[in-house]
Amino acid sequence: MPKYTLPFPGRELAEQELSYDPCYAKIPPEHRTHIVEQAWNKGAAAAEDVFARYGGEEDFFAIAEQSGLTCTKLEKDYVVGDRRYFSDYLSGQNKINLYLGSIALWADQNELTLQAAENIILSHEYFHFLEWNTLGLTSRDYKVPMLVLGPLKIGRTGVRALSEIGAHAFARTYYELKNKREEKQ
Repeated sequence: MPKYTLPFPGRELAEQELSYDPCYAKIPPEHRTHIVEQAWNKGAAAAEDVFARYGGEEDFFAIAEQSGLTCTKLEKDYVVGDRRYFSDYLSGQNKINLYLGSIALWADQNELTLQAAENIILSHEYFHFLEWNTLGLTSRDYKVPMLVLGPLKIGRTGVRALSEIGAHAFARTYYELKNKREEKQ
């Protein structure tokens, strides 16, 4: 697989990703950098483990198949509201849907082949598979009150952006490891 610049957010944009989460205002400012770092490190460590386990396999479709995942390619550009979706992991079904219309647009925008783009998107979803099956949900590693009424705090909920940060770290770290290996050869 050719070397390319990975068009996923790096660590430098992870705190910005957190700021988009609906729970952001409930996170004390002094906790934000720390929880982003934890999520990023969780994704990076998982990538190192998967890289070692599968010998740096370049094809995430092969890794997914060996892991018991079903990958379904759907010929659609999946947009809900103002958000485009490239894929989703269906927990409990061990299934990942890839939305090829959306991925094709992303591939063109980032000057990638469709095959490379599908592989990158699949690696991101693979992290979510790991969260549900071995790692635990990164979104639940830090919780905030569901509702705050003055001094009263009701319920607790996780921070969804942390899972996305972990998945970005996973994809980026995996491809950086692969590129480092190729440079040594």
